[in-house]
Amino acid sequence: MRCVLSRWTKGPVPRLQSRHILQCLRSLVLLTLLGAAQASRAATPELSTYAVGSIPVAVGQGDLEFPVSGDFRGQVGLLFLTQGTYQERNPFSHLSLISPSAWVHYDGVSNLRLSAGFQESWSLAVSSMGLPATHEERFMARARVQQPRGAAAIYEMLQLDLRSFDDPTGKHQLVFRPRLRVGTGFNLDATRIHSLVLYQEVALRFADASYTKRAFDFYRALVGYTWTTRRGTFITAGVVGQVSLSPAGTRLDFLYGPALSLAYRIVSAKAVEGPPDPPEIETH
Repeated sequence: MRCVLSRWTKGPVPRLQSRHILQCLRSLVLLTLLGAAQASRAATPELSTYAVGSIPVAVGQGDLEFPVSGDFRGQVGLLFLTQGTYQERNPFSHLSLISPSAWVHYDGVSNLRLSAGFQESWSLAVSSMGLPATHEERFMARARVQQPRGAAAIYEMLQLDLRSFDDPTGKHQLVFRPRLRVGTGFNLDATRIHSLVLYQEVALRFADASYTKRAFDFYRALVGYTWTTRRGTFITAGVVGQVSLSPAGTRLDFLYGPALSLAYRIVSAKAVEGPPDPPEIETH
């Protein structure tokens, strides 16, 4: 619409010209609002959308801890993971992960354990989900602080992982992954280990932009019960839940299912027996 204002010098504004002025002002306001809306739309990025799915899993783990020298102890372990798919709800349908590991622990400071480890993982193909077989090597450093509270204990753990593997395109990737875990244990028996265990963990990942678009990796929680039938032997049964974000940042997966761990510690007869660390959980 074209707005033309005529000129006047004295006296009241004529009625027709007043109406014309109002129409022009109305048009200017509308144009201003439309321009602001277009600018706001251009400045505001589109919200990210995610595909969401749930996968049942089952975790089995065994490890042996033994003295090395002085305050140093060693540990070797083996972990298995089975899983279902988005449509298949049986968590034992596919064997998807085999992962041996080795650790060296230092217990020379009260209520603090410093650890360094190496883990190798073979992920088996799950054709119904389009997951290829992969191989990964992982170097790990960990600090675990425990705060005794009578029959209970609270602990915090910081772990740094350096992951080395080839991505689906064949490009070699190095991924730096810090992990923070907070947990608690409550012993139900004054003479033997019967303990409720609970921990929550969050992990971030930092890698080349060609591999990952988001820093968030996963959030994990485990609730379990640990008991012993003989000195040095511990069994933990629990339930694990995890939320994982795909490296491309386009898919959220909810993983859930049972976890079973068998741990054996070689300790002297005079040593005070305490519950083992909660079981480690790894997913495809």
